[in-house]
Amino acid sequence: MTARERVQRAFRHEEPDRVPIYEQTVCARIASEIMGRPMRTGGGRIRWEETAARWESEDAWRDYVGHLLEDVGDLIRELDFDIVGIPWRHSERPAAKLNDYTFRYEDPETQLWTTYHYDEATDVFDVVDSALRREGIPALERLVAAVARAAEQSSPPTAESYAELHALAQRAGDERMLKSVEGFLAIPLEAAWLEASALRPDLVEQYLDAVVEQTLVAIPVLPKLGIGLLWAGGDLASSAGPIYSPAMFRRFILPRLRRITRAAHEAGLVYLFRTDGDIWTVAQDLLVHSEIDGYGEIDNDAGMDPAEVKRKFPHLTLWGGISCGSTLVFDTPAGIRERVKQVMDTCAPGGGFIFGSSNSIHTGIPTRNFVAMQEAAREFGYYPRGAG
Repeated sequence: MTARERVQRAFRHEEPDRVPIYEQTVCARIASEIMGRPMRTGGGRIRWEETAARWESEDAWRDYVGHLLEDVGDLIRELDFDIVGIPWRHSERPAAKLNDYTFRYEDPETQLWTTYHYDEATDVFDVVDSALRREGIPALERLVAAVARAAEQSSPPTAESYAELHALAQRAGDERMLKSVEGFLAIPLEAAWLEASALRPDLVEQYLDAVVEQTLVAIPVLPKLGIGLLWAGGDLASSAGPIYSPAMFRRFILPRLRRITRAAHEAGLVYLFRTDGDIWTVAQDLLVHSEIDGYGEIDNDAGMDPAEVKRKFPHLTLWGGISCGSTLVFDTPAGIRERVKQVMDTCAPGGGFIFGSSNSIHTGIPTRNFVAMQEAAREFGYYPRGAG
């Protein structure tokens, strides 16, 4: 059975030969320790390094991306992940280098700017200042107008658009499921956007409509490019619950998400929605009424127990199971092995399950714990259940 077939069966709620396994990203430090050589695979480091290479020259950037694709492909092959996707990157060319760790991006047309900084201790490359933070809604108006213009001019993706993904899949070997992040739909969780949700809902709706239109142009072409899975969604909650109200979710997100999932199904694709946090107050809308096929980044530490989600929403295919914020950081290999067994026992029967962490394998996780998780997944992830 190929990896692609294994994932397809999971989404059809059939039991393949074993539970599919996947991680969105494995940080460079852990990947390097596993592979025994420097690796460019995930975490803030690769976003910072790619930005620095892009600043240096186009040739340096292309060289970096080539090595990144080789490293990620080799890691997927070594760990035998069933899904292939490009890791979270930051490939936009900066307008200025403020210091070795800090870069500024600017758009002359909109006069929007953003400053990113890399923190080695936390392995985070993220926004530390921006026009949006300084100006609020006036900057948001310019941003939304630019997104709307881009949507009007959008065209379907081409083979070149997915050349890097296919190069990565070829490096990884075997026939694995290829994913795309087309269909990502979210109100950005920044103060200006949340303020606009209450004071300028027209701006939020215009932005989301533009995102949907771009997505609907892309979706019909994706199966022709070898894509079988939309690995999308959009963060909307913290451990205390949704960042914005259930009423806002029903107004802003639900009808637009349903347009995307229906288009995906027409094209023969499946759609998995990813978000951290406690989503119980919007669960019926998000996990049922939206017509999504799967749910991932199941946040154990925020009260989203995978076993309970499986029991209440048996139609979904779940991805995750092991907390990357607590279990993988603080538990022992023996404790992790036992937790993996529990998750497999409750979530694997009947298919509809892809094993992984609750988000990603970040730099705070001891390598031995990640290795213990992978070994236990192979030990307990077989079908039929109870054999072996």
